[in-house]
Amino acid sequence: MDNDLVLNIVPDDFIQATKAGNGKRGGRWTDRLKAKRVAKRRSRTEDSLPTEDAGSRLPTEDAGPRPAKRARKEAPEQQPTTSNRPSRPTQIISSLFSYNPQVEIPAKVSSSPIGAPSNAPLDASTFSGLGLSPLLISHLANKMNVHKPTAIQRAALPAFLSPAVDTAARDVFIQSQTGSGKTLSFLLPIIQDVLPLSSLSYIDRSIGTLAVIIAPTRELAKQISDVLETLLKLRLRPEEDVKGESDNSTRLTRWLVSGLLVGGSTRTHEKAKLRKGVPILVSTPGRLLDHLQNTSAFNVGKCRWLVLDEADQLMELGFEETITGIIKGLDGRRRLAKQAIAEGKSAEVGGWDWERRRRTILCSATIREEVQKLAGTALINPLMIKATEADKPTDVLPMEHTNSTQPKTFTPPSQLSQKYVVVPLKLRLVALVALLRTLVAQAQSNRGTKIVVFLSCTDSVDFHWKLLAGSTMDDDVEDSGIDSDEDIKAEPQTKPLVSERVQATCSFLPNVSVYRLHGSLPTSTRLASIKAFSGIKSKNKDSSQEPSYSVLLCTSVASRGLDLPLVRAVIQYDLPAEGGATEYVHRVGRTARAGKGGEAWSIVGPSEVGWVKWVEEKMQGKSANDTKQNVFLTGVAVESLLRTGFGGKSSEYEERATEVQLAFERWVLRGKDNLAMARNAFLSYMRAYATHPSSEKHIFHIRHLHMGHLAKAFALRDAPTNVTGTSLKVKQPKLRQSKSQQPREAAVKDWEQHDGDAEKRMKAIVRAQGRLTKKGGVMISSGASEFQISGGVALEKLVQGDYF
Repeated sequence: MDNDLVLNIVPDDFIQATKAGNGKRGGRWTDRLKAKRVAKRRSRTEDSLPTEDAGSRLPTEDAGPRPAKRARKEAPEQQPTTSNRPSRPTQIISSLFSYNPQVEIPAKVSSSPIGAPSNAPLDASTFSGLGLSPLLISHLANKMNVHKPTAIQRAALPAFLSPAVDTAARDVFIQSQTGSGKTLSFLLPIIQDVLPLSSLSYIDRSIGTLAVIIAPTRELAKQISDVLETLLKLRLRPEEDVKGESDNSTRLTRWLVSGLLVGGSTRTHEKAKLRKGVPILVSTPGRLLDHLQNTSAFNVGKCRWLVLDEADQLMELGFEETITGIIKGLDGRRRLAKQAIAEGKSAEVGGWDWERRRRTILCSATIREEVQKLAGTALINPLMIKATEADKPTDVLPMEHTNSTQPKTFTPPSQLSQKYVVVPLKLRLVALVALLRTLVAQAQSNRGTKIVVFLSCTDSVDFHWKLLAGSTMDDDVEDSGIDSDEDIKAEPQTKPLVSERVQATCSFLPNVSVYRLHGSLPTSTRLASIKAFSGIKSKNKDSSQEPSYSVLLCTSVASRGLDLPLVRAVIQYDLPAEGGATEYVHRVGRTARAGKGGEAWSIVGPSEVGWVKWVEEKMQGKSANDTKQNVFLTGVAVESLLRTGFGGKSSEYEERATEVQLAFERWVLRGKDNLAMARNAFLSYMRAYATHPSSEKHIFHIRHLHMGHLAKAFALRDAPTNVTGTSLKVKQPKLRQSKSQQPREAAVKDWEQHDGDAEKRMKAIVRAQGRLTKKGGVMISSGASEFQISGGVALEKLVQGDYF
């Protein structure tokens, strides 16, 4: 009797489930591991079902009905055929309003009244009371419509125009809000200082450069140059003495000429202009240092004024060494000029005051560590001037001691209305269109209204500019809003692109012109975009045919110093990655300038809601009356924004937003270039998003983003893996094998490709060095190995003296 008999009785369904779970037994180990993981995942799913039978996959009534998919509104026959569209796999068009993360609707907060303008002109003071010349006062009032000074001008002008000895020779540090009129604060004193020189008989433009103004960007330099040219058109005599019949009239000559030096222009033309003489020069740092080092005809030895505008951005862009080189170059040119006069080798007319030192002005909206370092290098015994101080400027402590006394906050203008919208990633594109339509509709009575939209990278600016211009509701209409890529590439970039169009129109934004601006565009295109967006009309154009509203898509290159007129709103489509709250304030400072009102909108993602409180805390500060200024951002629901922008009853706005999104996606699929542009913009956005500093990673982290929803924001129907996979295929360079590892045939073939020039050059070098041997200059074995270690025979000859 065998007692070790064991019966194994199991149900048939368990045997089938076991066999199905075992997976493959043959093939590669990766296939077996993959099958095992799939079986394990299925078992977990079946265990989680609320049914009695684990093998059944049918959901019960307790699980609830599955939400119905939204019906597709687009007819299948409207899709482009394979003849005009590249062959692509089957794509799934996901709905805009399904599977979005739940966004908390902002609570209705009673809107606090907008404060009094903090950067408006003052009513209590006038330019005449500050000591400004009557010629300049009359020109400001009649030609520039400027009648009263702003707070920073009231504080700065007495320091520059005062005849007192203790303040006349001191450098100045100007700190003020954006849009407060800092440009006139240093231009007016410079012109008033050099204008009396016109009475000297020997003064003309060949006197050289007397004032140098440095700006960080080309756009800001061009803007300062335009304001300077407007100021230099002033009358040279009072209006009551135009004919010069009075005996007390001072005879002035028109010798003051302004010049502009920026990168991207022709150096030959700039050298010719510098050779003739440019009394007041506006330049970017790199081009100015280039001419100081390489242009001998640059007469800058008599320079009286040096202005460093937007010093914080100069340091951010890495111009610290360039600014130091410029200061040393100016000092060196001055020493050479004085030495030439002392030795009698100079052709300059005598009588110039060489004892007067150069005065340096540094303008910045913030006082950070980098700015303090630059001030310590460039300024000597400086005065600190702020818009909130009294008329009389006060002395400042040394820059290394200003951390404890100066506030670290940087607040926007108090009259600015700030709002934010929490938008799911899939709705970003249509939310931008809805917001633009809403702002344009609200400004129907104000023709010439302008809107600035900030994006994170240049590829995103180019993509959105062409997307808005090329997308239409009719699928058969081709691109007509912008020039073709072939036309743009065919035009030379060294000459001004006169015929290139910088303006585009969008069918979703009627009567609106769209422009773009970023650092990768040619200089001529950048300046033309700024000129067209600012509304500077040419003489030959008919103003009746121009659009009434303008939208500028730009990067942070337009966030500093640019005074763009009639900017009603600023939209931060991409939140700033560098600079934090300071960069935010600089961006929103393009509106609400000089006491005027404005709006600032921020598009915030669902994972970025914490940024709102974070930036509010960073901007808390004090107002001009030393009272605490609380800065708040008002929340707006995305549904309300879409309903206002697209209109319709109840949920009809969803259908209209879906149609707009489908129009964008059809444009992307229309050609390979459009698709490549969308992919590049998507990848560039991801790279820019990853550049947020570590202190902001709890808010901005790339892992918090839903890649599929984000691809929808760039009108892409591809999965994110397809986007990154096709765009990031970079050919890796093959490792070069050593001679011992290469096949003999490959080595011989590689050697046969040489033409012997390398050997000839090596022989010539050896002969030139004088290392000749008995073999006619050909290098022979000297007894040393490849590691320069001599062998035993060579050492023995060395000891015996055979080498001597």
